[in-house]
Amino acid sequence: MTVLRTARELLRQSYYSYEFSTVAVMHSLIAVEIVLRDRIPDAGTKPASSSNRAPTTAALTARQAEYLDYGRKIRNGMAHGQTTHAAMPPAVAVAMVTTSFAIVSELCAVSGDIAVGLIAIEVGPT
Repeated sequence: MTVLRTARELLRQSYYSYEFSTVAVMHSLIAVEIVLRDRIPDAGTKPASSSNRAPTTAALTARQAEYLDYGRKIRNGMAHGQTTHAAMPPAVAVAMVTTSFAIVSELCAVSGDIAVGLIAIEVGPT
């Protein structure tokens, strides 16, 4: 929940500083990784492409999968030093962060964890 709250606040602040939108996306992807590691046995020890690794409760739409994949590429590029600067318009980041929220909410709802969906994403200057 803390990681998603941080992502939401960074996204709000990205309307003033575009660089925060990329960091917001990275934080939201970290939240997804945390939940997936908790739900998938041996997560992080085998390639993610293994067909038996995907949780059956998280049925992604094609658009959600596209957002996650794009965000993953940005995150990996920055984490491994291939990308030193990436700024995206907040409107693009909103879709990626919202997708992360939806995935985490769905995975946590299935397991009976706290409802993450109650954290509304309201962006724009306040």
